Amino acid sequence: MAFATSAFAANFYYNQVGYDTGMPISIIVKSDAQLDGAEFKLMSGGNAVQTGKLSKGSNPDNWTNNGKFYVATLEKGVAAGTYTLQVTENGQPATSGEFKVEDKALAKQTLGAVLDYFYDDRAVNSTIVGWDSKLAVYNGGGKTRDVHGGWYDASGDVSKYFSHLSYANYLNPQQIPLTVWALAFTAERIPTLLSSTSSKAKTADEAAFGADFLVRMLDEQGFFYMTVFDNWGSPTGKRELCAFSGSDGIKSADYQTAFREGGGMAIAGLARVSKLGVKGDYTSEQYLAAAEKAYAHLSEKQGVGKPCAYCDDGKENIIDDYTALLAATELYVATEKVDYLKDARARAKNLIGRLSDDGYFWSDDAKTRPFWHASDAGLPLVALVRYAEIESKITVNSPSELIDWDCVDMLGAGCVNINAKKALNAIKTHYDWLISITNKVDNPFGYARQTYKTNGAIKDGFFIPHDNESNYWWQGEDARLASLAAATAYTFHSMMLNDAEAMEKYSTDQLDWILGKNPYATCMMYGFGKKVPAKYDGQSEYDATLKGGIANGITGKNKDGSGIAWDDDGVGAVGFDPQKESWNNWRWIEQWLPHTTWFLMALATRYDEKPESIEPPVAIPGKVMVASRAMNVRLQGRVLTVNAAGTRAANVTVLGLDGRRAAVSALNGGRAVLDLNGLESGIYLVNIEGFGAKKVILR
Repeated sequence: MAFATSAFAANFYYNQVGYDTGMPISIIVKSDAQLDGAEFKLMSGGNAVQTGKLSKGSNPDNWTNNGKFYVATLEKGVAAGTYTLQVTENGQPATSGEFKVEDKALAKQTLGAVLDYFYDDRAVNSTIVGWDSKLAVYNGGGKTRDVHGGWYDASGDVSKYFSHLSYANYLNPQQIPLTVWALAFTAERIPTLLSSTSSKAKTADEAAFGADFLVRMLDEQGFFYMTVFDNWGSPTGKRELCAFSGSDGIKSADYQTAFREGGGMAIAGLARVSKLGVKGDYTSEQYLAAAEKAYAHLSEKQGVGKPCAYCDDGKENIIDDYTALLAATELYVATEKVDYLKDARARAKNLIGRLSDDGYFWSDDAKTRPFWHASDAGLPLVALVRYAEIESKITVNSPSELIDWDCVDMLGAGCVNINAKKALNAIKTHYDWLISITNKVDNPFGYARQTYKTNGAIKDGFFIPHDNESNYWWQGEDARLASLAAATAYTFHSMMLNDAEAMEKYSTDQLDWILGKNPYATCMMYGFGKKVPAKYDGQSEYDATLKGGIANGITGKNKDGSGIAWDDDGVGAVGFDPQKESWNNWRWIEQWLPHTTWFLMALATRYDEKPESIEPPVAIPGKVMVASRAMNVRLQGRVLTVNAAGTRAANVTVLGLDGRRAAVSALNGGRAVLDLNGLESGIYLVNIEGFGAKKVILR
């Protein structure tokens, strides 16, 4: 789809929803003409408001049979407005369709629809009284449970999942529990933006609605049931609590969830919702009690270096690590019980130990299978950042507690929390790898690349391999892209990193792809854009393609993930018989809960109103460290404000990385304001005697 009025053949690809002011803006031009270095013009009201040169043309992984892709990168500072892009070849112009630039464009245009998607996707059947309120347990001897609520999984699937694909061991997606956690995260991090957004339900209330379902899925023994499944709406299918495997949906009674099978995320979601102060059918206290009960049960069934009773292969892998890490972290935040902190440290250590020399993670203990994931690729990074948020607040009250501190002098600032330091090093290593592997090859769309194993070989590529442990499951990766957009933004803002341009481009490119800047010019979010996926016609009579829902998306064409494919190509173009297997178009056009969940997380981290600094807290040698949370440092422009509640008389000292004093001021009533306009740009440490030191960056 060209979206162009052209005197020569050119197609234009761009974000069809809108670009945020102050963020990277790029438009892709495809043409069989030679456009290397050709001039482009940004047009508004018939006038050129900016000019530039197109990039060198490229054709990544043979994505097109004719022509090449060229990138028009706009300079920062494009004002809010409506624009077109014009390119000229031998005096002949080609002009794109209109695109918009607006302050917080993605939030203003999509946030309300995304929140409404969850409300509209609630598992409520108006034609059946008591839907799921007396659901049979598979091979349960007539046992039933009330498991009403939650959200339908997909536009063609009214089942409800904690996770699935457990028999494949390395592919478990996090489904309803992740949505609960993400809604709670969003409610905490962007309250002002949410208050100005119209939606059918408040975000915190929607999180509580999901948490209610998690509580109902908790068995008295302490395990969660994995799936409410009806064989994808098959007329012969029976709706039951069960597990299932394969493309035939073969049911089993292996329905107890391991950490990686949704158990860890359910615990994390319940613990986080318990802190919101909202009440659904259960109270905050009941949400937390359910989380603690489930965690205690799972901790008896599996753990670092132990067998895994509920895992299909009997042993843990990376998904257990990052979901259990989030579970322990959120329980520590909710309870401040030291045992949860100890467990989080053990999980973080194990996860960090899976980092390869290149910067990607290994999935297995033997380090033979790289970690790749079609929907949750950003979750290991998110889990580590969340853990680092709590680790950076850990304080010591006596010298005996310095066992986890490295007391070799660090730039004159004292002892450093070893756990926080190791976590931050791992976070930065993986973050850098994500961006570097994506930029390693010609990649005009900036599509997030990955490392995976297929046919016995490890390779880098754009799309996940069809040849994987499931023997059938591969699909579009819009959730993966949004998860990486969220993870990199979350990392950057929390760690106060220096290269904003690299993060903003990486994160923006993933969201742009979802919203139409892709080789098929299709906006994957229904209800937006100039071209959207077809509605998916599944077997269930309750199919629903919802506004704000996101389709699976574009895939690789070949078994090893190479090439490119989309619904427009027809299932026959990727090896299926169109007469017999047309239903396979679910791989591209079906909406799925994790896509919109991760898109919500991408918005919450992009517009985060409450980012937390997660640098290692520092103790002063020979002194007991005062609680670091009592020291607050805020830099606005070059004006530094320091608050240290309860401190009557002390000096605030700003140190350069060479240890030299750059500025000093006395606290007055626990507060000091320092003008740093005379200092060079760079990194400085802000120190108060008896407190930790904090890092600030002067730009």
